[in-house]
Amino acid sequence: MDKLNQITEQLQGEVDKAARNPFASKVMTPLRLVLVWMNGVNEKLSELEQGGKHG
Repeated sequence: MDKLNQITEQLQGEVDKAARNPFASKVMTPLRLVLVWMNGVNEKLSELEQGGKHG
């Protein structure tokens, strides 16, 4: 799980850097949506992992 969070954070940093480039702005919106989805998936996986350890 830590690996997934690390990848997501790295991707977020790259998207933030690229968002400053006016030529890349059209590509950034779909990537931001992917990041929102990835964060949601990571959160849900974390919940499932915690539930599995306690159950």
